[in-house]
Amino acid sequence: MRREVYLGVGVGIACLLAVLALLVVPGTIASQESDAPGRLHVEEVTIAPGDVTGNAATLEFGVAIRHRGGPSRNVSLSIRAIDSESGLLAAETTTSPGRVTGDREHWVRTNLTVEREGGYDLVAILYEDGRRIDAERGSVQGVEGLSPTPITFKRFETGIPTIAYTIEETDADRTTLSVRTHLWNSGVESAEGATLEVVARQSESNVVADRASVDIGRIESGQTVTPTTELAVPSGYGYHLDAVLKHDGVIVSSASSIADLDPDREIEADTTFESVPFEAADFTEESDVSGPGEERRTTETSGPGLGPLAALLAIASFGIVLRIRGGSHD
Repeated sequence: MRREVYLGVGVGIACLLAVLALLVVPGTIASQESDAPGRLHVEEVTIAPGDVTGNAATLEFGVAIRHRGGPSRNVSLSIRAIDSESGLLAAETTTSPGRVTGDREHWVRTNLTVEREGGYDLVAILYEDGRRIDAERGSVQGVEGLSPTPITFKRFETGIPTIAYTIEETDADRTTLSVRTHLWNSGVESAEGATLEVVARQSESNVVADRASVDIGRIESGQTVTPTTELAVPSGYGYHLDAVLKHDGVIVSSASSIADLDPDREIEADTTFESVPFEAADFTEESDVSGPGEERRTTETSGPGLGPLAALLAIASFGIVLRIRGGSHD
């Protein structure tokens, strides 16, 4: 019986010493765990579009790194973009998450800027102490389609034209058109800074009769606006109304419609040249028309270099013009 008592007392003393050791030296177990080697691998890679400019697009990367075991030191992550056509390295960036600890995921975020064209093969490479630990591959295509703004033309499926016009004023020589279009914010956040340029292009000669620009204000997510401007053009001709949407000089989208001011003719959307009498002098008269709601107005009533000599050349060139449609000749 005494022997069992001694054994029980000994076990109690041993437990007490163990508890005291934990209280007095708390780093004992921790130091043993820290000696275990850390294990890393790339769990997930996400890619989102960032800032877009004229020739460049920024890709935003989110990389989930799974860590187990002891601390991992000198960890670095390299992101590479390789041109999918040429196979050449297009861009590369390296970031360091530093010391990685804990049995959990660590998110590393970094950006990579590439040329806004074509497609890229993407590689995320994980290093520790200069050694490659893991890698993940992916690709993106159609980078040229990334837009610097979510503002774009509103397209309708019910036959409503994207560009419409009404005749505000007319006389024997000039006709003033009120041209409006539909724009909307297709993104989830408000947007601003876009510019709309509207051009009246004489359908048979492609000579620019007039043009105007409208600065588009702030548009909330999902909101549609109808900017309106006025164009003054020579009467008695048919015109293509071209609308170009820009943001920071980058062409975002375009749309086209027809304005037929010649009652004796019918203009088709794919008509390039037709046999009609054409007087270049009609397109050399200056006009200054300010459309309602315009913040910035630029008017051009002639094509580039249409002076007196050019007008004579235009008469000679376009007096008799061949009709060309889809590569066939009449």
